[in-house]
Amino acid sequence: MIDAVSAIQESSLPAARKQAITEWMQELPVTALLADVEAKLTTGRVVLEAPPGAGKSTALPLSLLFSELLAGQRIIMLQPRRVAALSIANYLAQQLGEQVGQTVGYHIRGNRNYHTNTRLLIVTEGIFTRMIQADPELAGIGLVIFDEFHERHLHSDLGLATALEATGLNPQLRLLIMSATIPAQVIANWLGDAAVLSSAGRQYPVQIEYRPAARQQTWQQALPGVVTEALQNARAGVLVFLPGVKEIRQLAQSLQLPADITLYELHGQVSLQAQQQAVGANPNQGRKLVLATNIAETSLTLSGIDVVVDSGRVRQAHFYPQHGITRLLTRRISRAAAEQRAGRAGRTSAGRCYRVWAASDQHGLADYAPAEIATQDLSQLLLECKIWGAEPQQMQFLTPPNAAHLTVGAELLESLGVLNSNGAVTAKGQQVVEFSGDARLACMALWAQQQGPEVCAEAALVAAVLENPPQQSEIDLQTLLEQTLSAVQTKGRLPEGLPNNWQQRLRWWQQRLANADLPTGFQHLAELLLWAYPDRIAARRSGDQRYKLAYGGGAVLPDNAVGSMPELLVVPVLTLQENAADAVIRWAVPITAEQLQHPQVQLKRELLAQWGGPQQRLQQVEVERVGALILSQREQPGSISADQRLQALIDYVRNHGLQVLAMNTKTEQLLARLAYLYEHLPAAQQGHWPDFSEGSLLLELDAWASGYWQSITSLKQLGQWSPEKALLARLSYAQQQELERQCPPAWQAPSGRQVSIDYTAEQPTVAVKLQEAFGEPVSPKIVYDKVILTLDLLSPAGRLLQRTRDLASFWQNAYQDVKKEMKGRYPKHPWPDDPSTAQATAKTKRQLGA
Repeated sequence: MIDAVSAIQESSLPAARKQAITEWMQELPVTALLADVEAKLTTGRVVLEAPPGAGKSTALPLSLLFSELLAGQRIIMLQPRRVAALSIANYLAQQLGEQVGQTVGYHIRGNRNYHTNTRLLIVTEGIFTRMIQADPELAGIGLVIFDEFHERHLHSDLGLATALEATGLNPQLRLLIMSATIPAQVIANWLGDAAVLSSAGRQYPVQIEYRPAARQQTWQQALPGVVTEALQNARAGVLVFLPGVKEIRQLAQSLQLPADITLYELHGQVSLQAQQQAVGANPNQGRKLVLATNIAETSLTLSGIDVVVDSGRVRQAHFYPQHGITRLLTRRISRAAAEQRAGRAGRTSAGRCYRVWAASDQHGLADYAPAEIATQDLSQLLLECKIWGAEPQQMQFLTPPNAAHLTVGAELLESLGVLNSNGAVTAKGQQVVEFSGDARLACMALWAQQQGPEVCAEAALVAAVLENPPQQSEIDLQTLLEQTLSAVQTKGRLPEGLPNNWQQRLRWWQQRLANADLPTGFQHLAELLLWAYPDRIAARRSGDQRYKLAYGGGAVLPDNAVGSMPELLVVPVLTLQENAADAVIRWAVPITAEQLQHPQVQLKRELLAQWGGPQQRLQQVEVERVGALILSQREQPGSISADQRLQALIDYVRNHGLQVLAMNTKTEQLLARLAYLYEHLPAAQQGHWPDFSEGSLLLELDAWASGYWQSITSLKQLGQWSPEKALLARLSYAQQQELERQCPPAWQAPSGRQVSIDYTAEQPTVAVKLQEAFGEPVSPKIVYDKVILTLDLLSPAGRLLQRTRDLASFWQNAYQDVKKEMKGRYPKHPWPDDPSTAQATAKTKRQLGA
C-alpha cells in the first residue's frame, strides 16, 4: 500500500497541481497520519481526534480519494452546517483544479452540485439521513466520514447509528468518526472495535484575556467596551461569538465603528451568499468585524480574523415534554466550546481572545455541551428509527435517547396519524417521511395535495412561513400571511423577521405541492393548521386572560397583544420564556367550535374523576374533551375507584405543576443539585441518569410518585406530601453517593459548621460569616474539583461584605480594606492580620479568651 502523497504524485493530475497539493498537505499535521488512517480503515472503523487546524476536514478526505483501498468507491463526508459544506467542497475542488461538482461535490438542503462520477460528496447531516433511508446498503459507497462529531446533533447521532447497521449489509463500507474535542478513546470504547488515532493541531499562539462585567453590569452591557478594545488591537479583524440573532442586532446597533471596519453577520438566518462573504476575505481591503452565533465555532476558517471576543453564552434548545414545545435557553458554553472559539483567533496567525467572564469562572464550565438526543424533541428521530425498522432503544447511540421525550414524540405521531396505536408506521407516515421535514407540516401538505391547486398554494406559503416564523408577537397569523403574500406579489419588503432564505423554501414547498402558484387568499387556513397542530388548540379560561391548551399546558398572550380575545385558537407558534410557567402565544388563528369537528381533532366522551366545586371534592363527571380541554361536562352518580382517584391526582399535578406539592427549600435544592450534577457529568454517564427536569417528572408521575399516594384522598393531603424521598428513589445507591460527593448539600466551613450550598443561584453559593472562613487559603471546589464555590462573606451581623470565587486573592487584597472598615464597627470579633492562617470561629474575642 503506497502512502497518500505518493499516490497523488502517481495520479493523472497536472504536475503543477500535484506539486501544489503536496506542498499544501505537508504543512498540515494530519498528513503524518494519512498512511495510518488508510491502514486502520481496512478493519472498518477509525476514530480520529484532531484539534482545529490539523487538516482533518480538507487534506484527509482529499488524500483518501487517491487511496487504493477506496478506488472506484464514493466517499461521503457529513458536515453539520451548510456554509461549511459549501466552503469545503469549493476549496477541495479548487485544490484539484476543477469546478465543484466534478470530483468533489456537495448536497445541502435546497442545493446540490454533483454527478454520478463524483468521488467525494460533502453533505449536511439531514441529507445523509435521507440518503441512507433510501439506500440502507449505501451501495457504491466505501467510506462515510462523520466530521465534527463532537457537536452531537440529532442527525449526526442518527446517521452514525444507521451507518453502523449498514456496515452489516455492505462489507466494503468503512466509517471514520472525527472529533476535535471528545476524546477519541471514549468514542472507540463505545464502538467496541474501532482503531484510535490522534493528530496534533496547527494552531498559532492565542493570548487569552478575561474581561468580566463589572459588578453593576450585565455581560451584554460590558460587551461593547470589550469589542471596542478588541478592534483597537486587531490587525486584521475581530470575530464576536454571541448566543443569537437578537444579541447580534443589539450589539451592532450599539457600536460606533471606525471607517475601515466592514461589519458582517454570520448566523443561520442570513443567506448562504452572505455567510460566505462573512467567511471570505474582505473585498474592501480594510478590517472586518464578524458577529456570529456558534455557527462559526468549527469547520470554518474565517479569513482575516486575529482577535476573538467570546460572550461565553450559547442558545440551546431544550424540549419540554409537558408543553410539547422547545424552549431556547441562553446558557454558559462548555469548556470544549470555549477552546474551539479561542482557536478561531489562531488559525492563520498569532491572535488574542477576550473572554467576557472571570478567569475563576472557567473551572465551572461543563466539559461538553449536552447531546441533542438528551435535550431535544425526538419525534422526528423516533419516526426515522421506525422507518429504518428499529426502535430507538435498539439502536447504537453514544448517548441513549431521552425516554420521556420519546414517549411524547410517540403520542404526537399517533395523534397525527403517522403511527398507529401499536406504534407502527402507517401509510401516511411513509408519505410524511418523504417530505424530509417537520412531520406536522408534512401532514398539512398531504391533505392539501388531496384538495387541489388552490389549497396547495395556501399550504406552500403557510409551510414556508411556519418553518422559520418571525419572533415578534403579532398573534394574527392570517395578517402576517397576507402581508407576506402582498410583498411577494409586488416585490415589496417582506415582513420583518422572515429569514433571507425564506423564498427559497417557498419555491421548495411549491415544487413539492404540484408546482403550486401563489394563493389568492387563505380561506382554508384554520383547517390546514388543524391537520398539523391538533394538540395546539387553545381555549380561553373562564373569566381569565389566559388560555389552556389541548396538551394540558397554559398559555398567555404577549403584553403587546391588541384586539379581542377569541374563545378558541389554534396556535402553531408558541415560545417558552426562561423561568416562566406558561407559554407565550406568538402566532395563532381563531377557530370556531364547529371547526373542532375535524378529522384530525380527537373529540372524546368519557367518564372521569376530577376535583370540583368550592370544596374541591372528588366527583365523577361525563366530559366531552379535546385532550386536556373540557368542552362540556356533567356530573354523574357512581362510586370512584382507587385507580380513578390516583389518575385524578396525577392529572391535577400535571395541570398545575409540581408547586402544588410540598416543594420546600430542601426539595428545591435537591432538584437544583441534580440538575447541576447532570450538567457536569462525563458524557458517558449522562445517559444512565434519570431526567429530573420538571417536564419529565410531570410526564412520569405515575412511575415515581403515584405509588406514594395510595392513602391520599384530598388535595389538602396532596399539598402536604413532600416528593424528596420519591425523587431520591429514582437514583441507584451508587448514584445517590455520587450526588453526595460531587454536589453535597452543605460545605463544612473551617469553623466546623455545616453551611448550606445554594444551587439555585447562578453559581453554587454559600453564605458564611467571614470569621468562619479564616484558615481556608483558597476557594473550595465541588463537582469533580471543577466548580469553585462562590463565597458570600458576611459581617458578624450577617450582612454581605464580599462575594468572591477567589478566596486567596480576597485575603491578599480586599480583606485589608474590609478589616479597616469593619474592625471599628465590630471590635468584639477577631480581625487578624493574616486571615488565611488564623483560627476560624463564630465566637467573639472574649469567648475565645483573647
